[in-house]
Amino acid sequence: MATNEETLLKEYYHSLSAQADEIAELKLNAAIRMGMARSRKVTLSLRARYVLGSVAVLAILLLFVFPWGSDALKPRSAALGSQVTAQDMKWFEAYSKVAGSDSTVTSALAAGLIKPVSGATAETDGYILTVEAVAADRMGILFFYKLENKNVKASDYSLSVTTVADIELGLGTYFSNNSKAVSGVTRGYQKVLWNRNYTKLPERMAVKLSVVGPVGGVVDGIQRFETNNEVYVPITIEQNAVARSGETVSINRTMEIAGQDVEIGDVYIAATGIYVETAYSPQNSVEIFGLNSPHIRLGGGNDYTALYSKGSINVEGKQYLVFPGSELSPGTMKLQIDGVVGLEKSAQELIVDTDKKQIIKGPDDRLRLAAGSNTHSLILEYQRPSNKSAANTANVILDQTFKDGAGKLHTATYNPAVPHIDTAHANEKVPPFQYAYKLGTAELPQPLTFKIISYPNLIKDKAELTLRK
Repeated sequence: MATNEETLLKEYYHSLSAQADEIAELKLNAAIRMGMARSRKVTLSLRARYVLGSVAVLAILLLFVFPWGSDALKPRSAALGSQVTAQDMKWFEAYSKVAGSDSTVTSALAAGLIKPVSGATAETDGYILTVEAVAADRMGILFFYKLENKNVKASDYSLSVTTVADIELGLGTYFSNNSKAVSGVTRGYQKVLWNRNYTKLPERMAVKLSVVGPVGGVVDGIQRFETNNEVYVPITIEQNAVARSGETVSINRTMEIAGQDVEIGDVYIAATGIYVETAYSPQNSVEIFGLNSPHIRLGGGNDYTALYSKGSINVEGKQYLVFPGSELSPGTMKLQIDGVVGLEKSAQELIVDTDKKQIIKGPDDRLRLAAGSNTHSLILEYQRPSNKSAANTANVILDQTFKDGAGKLHTATYNPAVPHIDTAHANEKVPPFQYAYKLGTAELPQPLTFKIISYPNLIKDKAELTLRK
């Protein structure tokens, strides 16, 4: 996998907290400016766009083993805080159906952190984008938008946050309710996490709408898309207000999980979520690919809420667990982790003979070489123990560099044309997952040696750490 894909493997979603000193008001100024339309060609996998089971999407979005149920266990109700004004509630009424069940949104609203803005609108070719409210902090931004499509046809679209020079400021789209821009008015919201330290953010930035459409037919499982229209809505943030936002709690403790050390640094609590700084000790015998069910318990006894992390992000070398927000009052906050997903470092070596379709050395007998493998294509087949196993949230991913039988180095690239589930196994109760790589066109001397950088091997344990009493 490419280096940026390896980094993205450890990234995803986050949200707000239980106690924060009143977060300084974020002043947002937005000016009206006409959007500029430019055409850009992109290539996207149909599975990556429409099926969460795609390995490409899973590699980016899913890292942890989740409990199969609600994000919150035994939730306690909480009334909206006194900071919420009638004006706040008036604009939010239009978004209650799309965002009313998101605890991050309701928490930020209850704390008075989401601020309506005016005049933030732009139009291009019948697409009118309006940013109606925003909350930003040191880790990310949450914004609410109204998209009016004057065209008859519905269109696929995405939203991002950029500099005025169109340079991405976000790690990616970590959560949004985007579907299609139907004819008429669509309301939605999106959370974007910064891809750099907040001190390096520009004051002037833009929310960018990209409207895309398919180009040509499907070739080798790939549908090409082209950006047809782009709309830019400029906004301005006050850097001093962002710097003062949220609450930081220094922990600097080590959790031992399954004999491995996970270091916990600072906890940052703000409008977009709770962020727990983590690091894996280089002395660990296990290469940790992810954590099993990391969650924060708010409250105590039988009266608590559990907030489950949706993944982690890496910002300039620092890794953070990202948790959704909570409407609860300040109180006890404990971090619990129920094991790790990883392999012994000595078991990361994968040796295969693609000519003989044989795995010579692998982590376990759950991994096989699929019948479709050949000298130029490696197709791995992983047999999941169940449909609710670690394989749903961690994938079999190989380092992009591999070695042939003569010791020469080559580059493997992920092959999205191979289906994640082979049609021959589609009707099985627990069908195996496939992971395919292109190995180039040369006739390679066998065997081939790879390094596994992600594997769904769950090592169960339980550790708990008090973040706040």
